[in-house]
Amino acid sequence: MASSSSPSLEVEDLYKRLNLEEESGGITVKAEEDGKKEGQDFNWSLVGRFLTDRQINFTAMQNTLASIWRHVKGVCIKMIGPNLYLFQFFHELDVSRVINDGPWTFDQHLLIFKSLELGMNPHQVPLFQVDFWIQVYDLPIGYMSERVARDVGNFLGKFVEADSNNFTGIWRDYKRIRVSMDIRLPIKRRMKLKKIGEEWSWINFKYEKIPTFCFFCGVIGHFDKFCEKLFDYLDKSGKNSMVYGSEHHQGELQ
Repeated sequence: MASSSSPSLEVEDLYKRLNLEEESGGITVKAEEDGKKEGQDFNWSLVGRFLTDRQINFTAMQNTLASIWRHVKGVCIKMIGPNLYLFQFFHELDVSRVINDGPWTFDQHLLIFKSLELGMNPHQVPLFQVDFWIQVYDLPIGYMSERVARDVGNFLGKFVEADSNNFTGIWRDYKRIRVSMDIRLPIKRRMKLKKIGEEWSWINFKYEKIPTFCFFCGVIGHFDKFCEKLFDYLDKSGKNSMVYGSEHHQGELQ
C-alpha cells in the first residue's frame, strides 16, 4: 500500500532534521602554526575600557595615549565595541612598559585593561581590576617583611609585588606595594595589625596616580555630588559627613 504522505514532504523533513543536527554539533580545531603566530601577536595586545559613562573622543584618546606612552615600535588602537578598545602593540617591551607603569587615564577617566591570551574573546573579558602602587605609612619597626607586605596587599586587594627598596637598610617614611584592586569596591584608607602579644597599630595608605574618586563612598570613577549614596552620609545637622574627607583627599597622590 502506498504511503499517504508526499515524498517531497518526507525529504523536506529529513533536510530540516539534518540542519538541526549540524547546528547542535561542533568540531575540535587543531592548533596549527598560524594559530601559534596569532597567539604570539595577542600576547602583545590589551583589551580595555575607560571608567566612564560618557562617550570618548576616539581621535583625541589615540593622540593622547601615543604621546604619554611613547611606544618605540608603535601601537594600533581599534574600537571594537561601545567603550571597548583593542590595543595592538608591535614589541614586547612597549606593552610591558604600558602594563608596568600604569595606571593610565584619559580626560581623568581611568583606563582598565587586561592582556589578551590565546582563546580569549575580547568582548567577554571582565574589566574590573587595576594595579595601583600604594604607599604604606606608620608601620612599626620590624613589621615590613615580605610576608607582611603580601598580607597587607591582600587586605587591599590582590598582592602583586613589593618595591625592592622596601627591604634595604635605608630608613623611609613609607613602604610601597603594588596591588590589583577591584574598582567596583571602595578604596581602603587604613588597617590595623599587630604581632602576637603586642598592641594593635594603625597603618595608613596613600594611592599613587589615583584618579577621581568619591569622598562619600570611596569608589573610583565619580565625584561625590554624583554618588547614589550621597544622602546616606548626611548627618542630622544637614551637613555632608564625608567619610574620606578633604584632608584624606589632599594626602592622595594624583
